[in-house]
Amino acid sequence: MKVLVPTVYDTRGGSTRVLLASAAALRAEHRVVVRAPLAEADDPAPALFPSRPLVGLWRKLAVLPRLGRLVLREAVALRRLRPDLVHVHDEPSLYVYGLAARLVRPRPRILWHLHLDPSRGRLAALRGRLADACITISSHISAPTGLPASLIRNPLTLPDAIPEAAHDPLSSMAVVGAIYPQKGQDLAIHALAALRRDPAGGGARLTLIGPELDAAYAARLRATIHALGLTAAVDFAGPRAPARAFEGVGLALFPSRSEIQPLALAEALARGLPVVASDIPAHRVMIAETGGDPRGLCREDAEAMASALLDAASAAPPAGLAQRVRDLYSPHTFATDLLALYRTIAPRARS
Repeated sequence: MKVLVPTVYDTRGGSTRVLLASAAALRAEHRVVVRAPLAEADDPAPALFPSRPLVGLWRKLAVLPRLGRLVLREAVALRRLRPDLVHVHDEPSLYVYGLAARLVRPRPRILWHLHLDPSRGRLAALRGRLADACITISSHISAPTGLPASLIRNPLTLPDAIPEAAHDPLSSMAVVGAIYPQKGQDLAIHALAALRRDPAGGGARLTLIGPELDAAYAARLRATIHALGLTAAVDFAGPRAPARAFEGVGLALFPSRSEIQPLALAEALARGLPVVASDIPAHRVMIAETGGDPRGLCREDAEAMASALLDAASAAPPAGLAQRVRDLYSPHTFATDLLALYRTIAPRARS
């Protein structure tokens, strides 16, 4: 079967890494073409879509003209490449290829690797109609009604040698994730201020690791840091390669307001780091499925998070937790499950 694995983004977030992992796994049994504005692409495509998250109705409406041009351009690409199936990993690519496929005969099937909650937002009904089947990546997310779905957890790639965590967790805390409102770095900053008011947390420091996808939000964070007198206690480290994301981190904080499958949290658990995470469904499910300590979950409140950070800094992780996380999110399991799914859909894609 000929499979097109595309994205319209030129950024290297979690869904892009899963896209490349999917292509690598599928090549064992299928002809795969990666079409993307990425160096790894077999069929390079110019970047035409904004890399900033499309948060809010007006930002989504503003890209509609660009989306229309992309649909027409990719319909031409589909006629040239003639895939049996298109495997999309992000919401804009679902729209682009789901619509472009309807301009091509024979129409390729669309498999949606679902990295968002499909039931949310004004476009929920459209998303379900554009795909023929989907992959869910966490048990807390349900597929659109009537759309065939398979649960395949995203793979976690760890370096061969994992260094020991820093010996003073509170002085080496970090939030690992792109800097935009969903990730909740503002809550982490207020939690740091509350923590430093406690004598036991007076030396606490925080590093924000990740690209600044929302410049206005990053500016507000810096203003808050200055207003709270935390300039010397907070560092913006910028983006890091995945293998270095947790370098020098002694305690990992995940204050996200929403997530689908938080692989950064999985990586911190697999490294044996103490963690504190907002009590949202994705974090709750991951902690439960891996046998993590539920006391590391806390409500979205600065004082509560500060208290949880103090507790986490002095608590040992549950026995065997790191290995359980590595097993649940192993690249081998991901590849095996993905190929098994493709064996069931290949005959339908060819028909």
